Amino acid sequence: MDGGKELILSERLLAIAQWIPPGSRVADIGTDHGYLPIWLLQHGCAAFIAACDVREGPLEHARRSAAQYGLQEKLSFRLGSGLSCVAPDEIDTIVIAGMGGETILSILEAAPWTNDARYTLLLQPMTKAEVLRPWLSEQGYVFLKERLVLENRTYFPIMALRGGGTGQPLSIGQAWGGVALQDDPLQGNALDALLHLCTYALNGLERSTVPKNLERAAQQRAILVQLRRMKEEWLHANGKRT
Repeated sequence: MDGGKELILSERLLAIAQWIPPGSRVADIGTDHGYLPIWLLQHGCAAFIAACDVREGPLEHARRSAAQYGLQEKLSFRLGSGLSCVAPDEIDTIVIAGMGGETILSILEAAPWTNDARYTLLLQPMTKAEVLRPWLSEQGYVFLKERLVLENRTYFPIMALRGGGTGQPLSIGQAWGGVALQDDPLQGNALDALLHLCTYALNGLERSTVPKNLERAAQQRAILVQLRRMKEEWLHANGKRT
């Protein structure tokens, strides 16, 4: 890599980058190699970027990456847990990508100031989106849009949110299948994948005689009912069935 070469992002990170408004002041939490901040600087998409990580190793990787592209002086590298290393008035856009949904939840729970309409949050959970979505909605974060990206044969959701809402409960289907994915072209296949996983889990639970597992089986059936309904609605909305 040389200073004049353009960095190529993965489709997952590119989808996030394309949602960042020009002139934003961005905190990239869990920056890892710093690829997203480097791309944003190369394309003039941000006025300020704090590349943050909880460990020195990944942050050093980010520094080296930025140096290879001649951008090390234009990034602010921050060592710290979650959003503890940025001040609320420094930023207006928060990216938390490539982590489990429960980890993202804990980061936001520790930074309640993010629940304000001044901030745009771009979240990309690798797992447990069904845990993260209900918590976000109940806490007053408002879903602006969602999209899916297929990477390594797995469908990953990307969510854009803003704080300052009134707090609304989600249905089980929305928790698992998404809040704003009705028009996403990948949603049909993503729902099929979820239905397969949930059916497999239900089959295992139904073979169990443990009372707690019987309760979980009932919950799993409710999830399947709503996911099937969402799939039918998606098919109808996208003209896949007459």
